[in-house]
Amino acid sequence: MNQQEQKWLVLLYSLIEMDGGSQRKNVLQHIQEKGYWYKNDQNDAPLLTRNEKAWRDDFSYERQHLVEHGYMQSGGQGLWKITEEGIEYVESQARRLKDIPFEDAACFTAIFYQKFFHTQVHSEFTADQILLEQLSQTEDAQDELLPPLLDKPMPKGAVLHSSGSKNTYLRDPAVARRAFARAGHCCEVDKTHTSFLRKNGSHLYMEPHHLIPMSMTDYFNVSLDREQNIFCLCSNCHNQIHYGTKEDVRRLISKLFTSREKEICAILGRKITLDEIYRIYKVI
Repeated sequence: MNQQEQKWLVLLYSLIEMDGGSQRKNVLQHIQEKGYWYKNDQNDAPLLTRNEKAWRDDFSYERQHLVEHGYMQSGGQGLWKITEEGIEYVESQARRLKDIPFEDAACFTAIFYQKFFHTQVHSEFTADQILLEQLSQTEDAQDELLPPLLDKPMPKGAVLHSSGSKNTYLRDPAVARRAFARAGHCCEVDKTHTSFLRKNGSHLYMEPHHLIPMSMTDYFNVSLDREQNIFCLCSNCHNQIHYGTKEDVRRLISKLFTSREKEICAILGRKITLDEIYRIYKVI
């Protein structure tokens, strides 16, 4: 993670901590007082113009890039505000940063690194990680005891975390285990894809993927944590859906959706098209 990406993460995370936004001076003061950046006003040389410290000017410059990418709102007479896309960016960086040791990403401080991974700001990511951990700690489902599927919408489940108008819903590991069993514990993109033996089980390690993302629960106003919406994927295919090229993401989504279009529409209580799903994934 390069220095620019770390600045983006510190700035966007700080905006989330400040209920989505605040005046520029307040945001920069927040970063300084929290000790999130390795430069501060004691050891940083001032610029000749505007009597501004270099790190503050750098963050102001990066704010323009964040606006261009749609992660922050433009205008506002000095008011810096994060967008929904900005929150999603923070969540995506959480997935990436979890595999990077602190010493390899040390422009932001250890204080920030520790704080970032002990909050639920990136709660969709957190909920997914909780589900994976629960699956790793339980025995395999008994395939022969699988109940029949209900082909109608169900109410939304329990809320894990709420921030403003945005709710994050719990994933039920029992539902994911049944989805795995129905798939024969094989990757539903290609059954020949290999993996390793899952601990506490006798099947290959696979990961659950909600085709209609759980973050869309309030939009559809029904539960999306259903077997019909959960696909059993090898780690490579799952990561490709999250981080692959637009062409690859469209290819994978199309394959999965067309295999279960009728069932997915049934649990939503309405028809949904492939183009709608492309828009959800921002690959159209």
